[in-house]
Amino acid sequence: MDRPIHRLLHLVFALGLAHALFLLLQEGVRAYALAQEARRLEGEVALLEARVARLRLEAEAMKDPLSLEALARRAGWVGKEEELRRR
Repeated sequence: MDRPIHRLLHLVFALGLAHALFLLLQEGVRAYALAQEARRLEGEVALLEARVARLRLEAEAMKDPLSLEALARRAGWVGKEEELRRR
């Protein structure tokens, strides 16, 4: 029963099994890396959503004339009848 062909078949089976285990391990590592990347991107999306919400609030505030005037004054602009004085 221990013919050379059986030894060869056992060797091929062992190599195939080792290759299958290697591929399984490689897919596990890839899945772990993808899960980490997904978590990182979800955090980035949350930050960007918060930024969009803040910008929407600022855009709503810009519709108010008093808010626009305050912004212009902070930028150093003055009205037509006003004088600009340096401190």
